[in-house]
Amino acid sequence: MLERKVTISAQNEPIELVLQRISAQAGCVFSYSPTAIDVKKRITQSFSNQSIREVLIRLFEDQVLVKEKGVYLILTPAPQEKKEIKVSGYVEDPSGNRLRNATVYDPITLRSSLTDEYGFFEFQVKNPTEPLQLIVRKEGYADTVSFQNGKKSYFRNIALKLDPDQLLAWTKDSTGQLKKFWKWNKNSPGAKNLVNVTDTLYRQVQISFLPFLGSNRNLSGSVINNYSFNVLGGYSAGTQKAELGGVFNINRGDVGSFQAAGVFNYTGGTVSGLQLGGVTNFNRGHSKGLQAAGVVNVGVGPVEGAQLAGVLNVSGTHLSGVQIAGVSNLTFGEVSGTQISGVFNAAGIVKGTQLALFNYADSISQGIPIGLFSFVRKGYHVVEFSTNEVLPMTLSLRSGTRGFYSMIYAGLRPQPSDSVTWSFGYGIGSSPKIGKNLHLNLELSFEQLNKGNVAALNLISRAHVAVDWQVSPKVALFAGPTFNLRTYDLSFSMHPETFSLFQPRLQSDRELLGGSGWGRQSWWGLKAGIRFF
Repeated sequence: MLERKVTISAQNEPIELVLQRISAQAGCVFSYSPTAIDVKKRITQSFSNQSIREVLIRLFEDQVLVKEKGVYLILTPAPQEKKEIKVSGYVEDPSGNRLRNATVYDPITLRSSLTDEYGFFEFQVKNPTEPLQLIVRKEGYADTVSFQNGKKSYFRNIALKLDPDQLLAWTKDSTGQLKKFWKWNKNSPGAKNLVNVTDTLYRQVQISFLPFLGSNRNLSGSVINNYSFNVLGGYSAGTQKAELGGVFNINRGDVGSFQAAGVFNYTGGTVSGLQLGGVTNFNRGHSKGLQAAGVVNVGVGPVEGAQLAGVLNVSGTHLSGVQIAGVSNLTFGEVSGTQISGVFNAAGIVKGTQLALFNYADSISQGIPIGLFSFVRKGYHVVEFSTNEVLPMTLSLRSGTRGFYSMIYAGLRPQPSDSVTWSFGYGIGSSPKIGKNLHLNLELSFEQLNKGNVAALNLISRAHVAVDWQVSPKVALFAGPTFNLRTYDLSFSMHPETFSLFQPRLQSDRELLGGSGWGRQSWWGLKAGIRFF
């Protein structure tokens, strides 16, 4: 409840009225004692799309404790500790996404806090130094934040900067890496100019054979060009319009419109436009437009547009657009768009579609994952026990979202026989909500029925429509009709009996395509069971 976002503006209004407006907007109820909490105080403040927690901290200047109980928010006066101050706030990435499991600590007292799932942290610091200095650390990020003393509490939103040295170990400081790459030492003219010439120079065209061997000579690392043509490779402070490289292009800053290289492109800033690399593209800043490579695309910063790669696409923060790769797509933040790959997709929050054999997401607020198996950490995970006319006992595991999920089946027919009748199978389904505690199940599955070893094809394809009744938050009952098609090998005589509980009326029982050796049966059936979440 405390993390629900509200937008409130008050002009010389009592806090009591502001709380009433928050209640109406967020659906919460405040509980407090007017004698203990000064709600008559008038304030003039504006809050735009901020959490209730943050609004309350700023309204009461962090002098009130808030306890959440269902829809109720209980306000009580904060205890006054003379030698302690409270530090709280949110930790965010450069795009404003709040970061979970970031460590915030005081290096003197070693008091610390881990941010929760909403990026919020809070802890007490005893006898703070002047000024109070806190260290914030998270894998892939690093920053130091100073708070000035003089108050009993501090609230602050902390925006961490990406630390590419931790995020991708094989990319270090760009200037240092380049000097190592070209095996130039610290006394080379090019290296000295990078340090000494801090001004940015501009040229219409650069023509180079290798870095520092071209029209901009030893100052090429400090020059931004409109156009750059590099026989083998080029190095510059940036390119505003277009750049072509026979082997590689390296830009310390931004690239606009177009960049193409036979092997790789490296950009330290923002790429706006079309970037083509025969093997790889690596952007440390913002990527806007189309990034296409034969093997790998890496965008350490946000990606807006499309990444196309033969093997792998990586977005270090968030993706707005599409990733298409032959093997895998990885986005470490939010995806607003589509991920398509041959094997595996992974992302944080997904607002769109994932399509691959295997998909992983922390959560999906809009859209669906489509694949052989999808796992959404905050999604749909169900264990199902069911029965039907073929097998009295079937176990199913479901994973994905209610919009689209995959199912893995295993069934058993207990019987006094040397060979047990059993089955295994796979299916997909969707479960839209049709009423309070009611969902409709639309499913298609394929189940191989065996007796003993898997010796011949005996496949039951099943379309299932059912009503799912949520008895409790963790338990559901379901039942519904099925339409079944059995395809089996006529030449094999050891198939198990198809039915166990009851014998349905067969709609058809014939050989496929006359003389093909394959039989086909169809019938209407029933499936019912219980599900645990």
